[in-house]
Amino acid sequence: MTLDKLINKFINGDASAFDKIYKLTQKSVYYVAISILHDVSLAEDVMQSTYMSVLKNIHSYALGTNAGAWIIKIAKNEAINLKKLTMKEQNFDEAINPAVFGVCELETCGKLTDLAKRLLPEDEFTILMLIIVCGYKRKEIAKMLDMPLSTITWKYQNALSKMRKALEKEE
Repeated sequence: MTLDKLINKFINGDASAFDKIYKLTQKSVYYVAISILHDVSLAEDVMQSTYMSVLKNIHSYALGTNAGAWIIKIAKNEAINLKKLTMKEQNFDEAINPAVFGVCELETCGKLTDLAKRLLPEDEFTILMLIIVCGYKRKEIAKMLDMPLSTITWKYQNALSKMRKALEKEE
């Protein structure tokens, strides 16, 4: 079932449709948030505030437009707003806050994801995660991120190239 149909069901009183909306979009929202914030706990906060905002504004969503892009845009704005708030408070001691340096526990992020977080710029990391982890097509990501398809393709190829080179150096 498409996100639009699920949103319509939710608007019409089917509260269980929101669980399905969440399951279809949670990975995308998480990876957009983590690519901006580089902190697992802050990304989880953004997930919560994103879905609260979706619930609050779901009646203003125009059915028939791109629901995934609408939710991603909310997540991106929430993450940017949180980043602005926390930048002034950030602790730059690696022992206390390793996320500032792109490091997280391996069981949370995985070795390759951690490497990608440290190595790639925010936009390339987001695109890489949306394609590889979430399974979105480049055309869908272009709509979500409001970028030309050629830019998405270039950034994706660039990210893959950087990852290959980094992995070859580790061997």
